[in-house]
Amino acid sequence: MRPRTAAWRHALGAVAAAAACAGPAWAGLPGSRTAAGTDGSAAEISLDFAPAPMGYIPYVPAPKAPAQRPARLDAKTLAQLALEQNAEVLYARLQSRVSEQAAEAESGLYLPVAYANLRREGRNRQRTVEERLTAALGGITRLNESVLAGETGVRVKAPSGAEVALAWRANQRRNNVIGSATFATSDAEATGALVLSLRQPLLRGAGRDVVETDLRVARHEREIGTWQFRQQVLRIGSEALSTYWQLWRARETQALRRAALDNAQEALGDVKSRVDGGRLPPAALDESSAVLSARRAELARGQQALFDAEARVRVLLDLPPQDGGWDLAEPEPESAPPARGLAALAERLPDVEAAWPPLRMAQLKREQADARLRLAHSKKLPALDVQASYSSNSLVYGPLDAAIKATQGRNPDWTVGVAMEVPLGGDRRAQAEYRAQQLRVEQSALEVHSVRQALASDYFNRAAQLDELRRELAQLRDELSAREQLEAGVREQFTLGAAPRSRLLRLQADVLDARLRLVDGNSRVALARVALQLVDGSLLAAHDVRIDE
Repeated sequence: MRPRTAAWRHALGAVAAAAACAGPAWAGLPGSRTAAGTDGSAAEISLDFAPAPMGYIPYVPAPKAPAQRPARLDAKTLAQLALEQNAEVLYARLQSRVSEQAAEAESGLYLPVAYANLRREGRNRQRTVEERLTAALGGITRLNESVLAGETGVRVKAPSGAEVALAWRANQRRNNVIGSATFATSDAEATGALVLSLRQPLLRGAGRDVVETDLRVARHEREIGTWQFRQQVLRIGSEALSTYWQLWRARETQALRRAALDNAQEALGDVKSRVDGGRLPPAALDESSAVLSARRAELARGQQALFDAEARVRVLLDLPPQDGGWDLAEPEPESAPPARGLAALAERLPDVEAAWPPLRMAQLKREQADARLRLAHSKKLPALDVQASYSSNSLVYGPLDAAIKATQGRNPDWTVGVAMEVPLGGDRRAQAEYRAQQLRVEQSALEVHSVRQALASDYFNRAAQLDELRRELAQLRDELSAREQLEAGVREQFTLGAAPRSRLLRLQADVLDARLRLVDGNSRVALARVALQLVDGSLLAAHDVRIDE
């Protein structure tokens, strides 16, 4: 590398001198930056008041609480434990908090910003011919000067889009020309100024709607995150309730299928004895064997459904694979409410829409699109700004005196102006962004309409399905009652020897089949009720679940 010139050595010396003049309070301040230039350039110290990192500490999340094993399960308990322990619900809650912090980050839009900078300059150059001819001290051929300048102030943004700043500026110069004057008492002079400046947009960028676009979008995003969390809670809650009723149906039907298998085995024994006695043809034995095989297949199929239901419970509750065998509470008998007409459903539809997360999220996205559309419209306008400033100035020998005199309002200096900027031929980029945003608004409006229509249709459909299933369940109960009465009568006849055993076994099988249909009907009514509660917004309240916002 080539050796540094004298000018470079002088510039680097000026930087060191500036740091020394600034004092130890500035020299080691975190966030300061220094830069040196060639002859006549400046060394700058800029302060941004950023806190110094004291060493990065990795964030370690708190360990997940161990899963609770339920000793006894009912629908409400399973739903509450699933919402408390399910990983997808916990993830959605964390995502909601992320949205909250994003909105908090945008809430500092109107907070004032304090700033300051300190600058040290040094120069050693020849004086120009014009300077030597117009100055009284024309014999001085070189200018040896150092400057220490500083500025501090407060800057704030207004809802109208204006930027207002109040700053104090100070500048102290030392050079050989000042000290050579006959009237000079020092080789330094200091200037100070208290400056108030304003920049107010009149067209592009003006107005609260434009200034607060990012803030409003972030707040809508926070609400969307909250509704997404609620949607996940509803999804997992309804899935837990559906899983419970599937598990209950699998348990109940397995017990009935075992009883049906025992009945088929007993019937096979009866048929075999009757065939051996010559009272039935051998083909009857084949028919009974086929019925027995079908019962065994149904039992095996039911066992697979039971395993699947237990596996879903373990996934919901984050339990180990070997867990199972929970005691299920007996479902409480439900009194069938009267069927609701279309008028009653239509009257409650607005409340259903207000509580449906997909619709609320679609509406919030529409509001976000409207906010961005107003911003895109502002970008199409010409830039027309009013700029104004007012300052009081002072010129003395010391920097402290200059600061004091600058605040006394002497030597005012003010400016008022208008700046305008109009793209020739139109701003095609802004116009294209505006048209694109119009299409996004149309998309969001279409989404709101489609979600509202689908919700209304689903709500009416699920309410009608539940009413029909309840009527079907009442019929199944009547059927079971009738078959049980018939089976009881034949049992008495069999006891008296007036009825054959085969007829009793056949009626017992019919009763078991009726009970299977009733269990299936009860589970379908419960699942339909859960589906309706999911749509009409009553699912969480019906199972004592509250979301703390």
